[in-house]
Amino acid sequence: MFRHEIIVREAAAYLKEVQEVKQPIERPPIPAKPPWIPPNRGCFKVNTDGAIFEELGCCGIGVVIRNERGQLMGAMSKKIELPLDVLEVEAKALEEGMLLAWDLGLKEITLESDSELVVKALTDQRLLQISIQKVIEGISEGLKCFLAASVTHTRRSGNSPAHILARHAKLLNHSIIWVEDTPPIIADHIQNDVTGSNSISFNEI
Repeated sequence: MFRHEIIVREAAAYLKEVQEVKQPIERPPIPAKPPWIPPNRGCFKVNTDGAIFEELGCCGIGVVIRNERGQLMGAMSKKIELPLDVLEVEAKALEEGMLLAWDLGLKEITLESDSELVVKALTDQRLLQISIQKVIEGISEGLKCFLAASVTHTRRSGNSPAHILARHAKLLNHSIIWVEDTPPIIADHIQNDVTGSNSISFNEI
C-alpha cells in the first residue's frame, strides 16, 4: 500500500512537470507601429489624399499639415470640378499640400501620400506616367524652393485625417482652409495619432 502511494505521487509529479513544459512561453507583446509617424524636429509633415465622386463628376482633396508634436499647422478640404482618375487626383493632392505649406511659410517639409505609385513617380522619373507628368514635374520644381523637402509613402491608417477631409470636400462648393485650428471632423483622429506616436523618440525617426 505504501509503495502504491509513492507511485501515485511520482506519477502526479511527472504529469505536472509535463503540463508545465507544454505551456506556451509568454513573450512580451510586440508594440504596434503607430499609424502616423511625426516628422523630424523642425520639419512639418504634409499628409494628402484624394477622393473621387463619380456620381458628381468631380473630386476632393484633403491636406493636413502637422509639426513634430502632432500640432496642426494647417488643413484643407477642396473640391475640384473635374473628373480626374485616381493617380491624377492623388498627384493633385500632393501639389495642393505643397502649395499650402509654402503659403504658410513652412520651409522644411515632408510630403506624405498613401498612393505608392505617385510617390514612386516623384522619386524615380522612370516610373512617371503620362497622365500625371505635368503635375509631378510641377511638384518636383516646387520642392526645390524649400530649404529641405522629401516625399514618403504611408499606409491608409497613417493618412486618415487627410482622407476624411478629401471625402468632406463632396459637401463643399469650393474649399475650406484651416490655419492652426483643427477641423472638428478630424479632431479625434489627430488626437489618436498624437497618442500613438508618443512612444517614438526623435532619434528613432
